[in-house]
Amino acid sequence: MIEFIRAGGLFALFTMFLPALALSEPLALGAPVTALSAASSTGGEKALWAIANGELIEADVKTGRLAKFVPAGLSEGGAINALTQGADGRLYVAGPGSGVWRYSTENQQWADLSETLPTLNVTAIAAHSTQAETLYVYVPEVGILRSRDGGSEWVQVDGGPQEAIRTFLHSNMPGSMESGWLFAGTPRGVARSMDCFCLWSDAGELRGEVSSLAYNFDSPMNVYAVIDGRLNHSADGGESWSAMAVPKDVSAVAYDSETGRLFAGTTDGNLLYREASGEWQGIRRD
Repeated sequence: MIEFIRAGGLFALFTMFLPALALSEPLALGAPVTALSAASSTGGEKALWAIANGELIEADVKTGRLAKFVPAGLSEGGAINALTQGADGRLYVAGPGSGVWRYSTENQQWADLSETLPTLNVTAIAAHSTQAETLYVYVPEVGILRSRDGGSEWVQVDGGPQEAIRTFLHSNMPGSMESGWLFAGTPRGVARSMDCFCLWSDAGELRGEVSSLAYNFDSPMNVYAVIDGRLNHSADGGESWSAMAVPKDVSAVAYDSETGRLFAGTTDGNLLYREASGEWQGIRRD
């Protein structure tokens, strides 16, 4: 009888905490995360933005609450799988069949920036690190196009590296003969070029298909690359790389210089962040 009471008490204690446990479940987006960016939320606070299943998703880091946004004028059959944040905080998305769209978190409005593109088949997008109106996109079989007026006019500026660009970013890393550097993730590894497009070269000897890139704006020699599900870090601008231990397979990465947090999106749709101690925590629902 005593043992039965103890067991019953334990069961009652467990069931009492079940609602709290359910509310603290890891945040799951239901699909692999293809892109990440830490930017202002629609309410003005800091949020983590992700793309999963072709949707732009706002995740509240503190509460785990989600909101989804899709361009109202997105063409049938189009998808978005690329994301970047401009120097002014505005968000840009792109994807095959969708062209380029800008999203304003201030008024929750979309703007189609595809009118002067040669095709809607955009597979990667990068915003200039310091020039708010300068954007870059990659179009297969065309190359890299640049806009200096916020997407009103696109001009081809380079053919890109030898391999197709899956993801890329613009960095304020010093040493460029112009205004910065472009890092490109390709099926072969990471390539880089000054934004004068003088020459593309390998960024170190990291090999494999790169799905995401990020860097620290305040310490731009620190670059992060996701390759074949593994997160890698370079402290010397891509000269050398080392693998980072992450509890899940990673598909996307973002660095928030304001908070010093490194974020990762996983292949099973979770969102993680790295503590100062080096431990990874999952963003959870409140």
